[in-house]
Amino acid sequence: MKSVLITGCSSGLGRGMVNEFLLRGWYVFCTMRNLEQRRQIFADIQEKYPDKLTLLNLEVTEASQRDAVVKFVQQSGGLDCLINNAGFGLLGALENVSESQFRYQMEVNFYAPVFLTRALLPLLRQQNGNVIFISSVCGSLGFPLMAAYCASKHALEGLAESLYYELEPHGVDVTLLELGLSKTNFGQNTIWGIGQEEAYRQHTENYHQWKASLSDKARDKTLRVALRVADIAEGKRRQLRERVDAETNLTSFFEKILPEKFWVQAMKVFYRQKIFARQR
Repeated sequence: MKSVLITGCSSGLGRGMVNEFLLRGWYVFCTMRNLEQRRQIFADIQEKYPDKLTLLNLEVTEASQRDAVVKFVQQSGGLDCLINNAGFGLLGALENVSESQFRYQMEVNFYAPVFLTRALLPLLRQQNGNVIFISSVCGSLGFPLMAAYCASKHALEGLAESLYYELEPHGVDVTLLELGLSKTNFGQNTIWGIGQEEAYRQHTENYHQWKASLSDKARDKTLRVALRVADIAEGKRRQLRERVDAETNLTSFFEKILPEKFWVQAMKVFYRQKIFARQR
């Protein structure tokens, strides 16, 4: 029986992946922070799959908890796939983001996947396994008032692309799954900078209005993402970058075909309309 470890499983995309892998007959190491407070949400599924699901507490930024999870997986016999899904978004103008906030953003979205992946690579090499990083359109683009989040995803993409080549001779596949906006709990898991610099007040208000309009139109892509991730883990797709929605596919297409100066100018016009427009 193949096994997968998924981070950030308490809701949203992570929860959907757990369900899909169990349906396909995989053994799932389901990790999340504050497990004891959330264990009940998995009661039904654990009763249905008592021999295929293990719940593990994991605050991804805590080295001791990462070590405990790695040790448990080692003692369980091996690992075929690691899915680095846990993450959150820190929003706000850079001047409004504190140093501790920025550092925590990088700890969760970048350093935690780095060190968890490094620790589990010996097991993955033994199984010719997969590492899947859940990224975002923000991994290849910059958005105003999202510098911290974009920086964390850019770093993640650099890591994954390097590992894609580094691990290929060792039989380990690496994939980046880039996502656009989805109606999951990501919006509820965003944090805003604690600063109150007046220069960005109007921009922040405009951003909130724009994001609200997008959220109203967004679809829940949990099932689509879960299906794609499981297909990748089973070797049915082997590209470095996978995109599962129109936003990421179209953005990638236009970014590639347009010269940089035209692309940058187009984005500047767009942001002036949506974020930097003056209040009438």
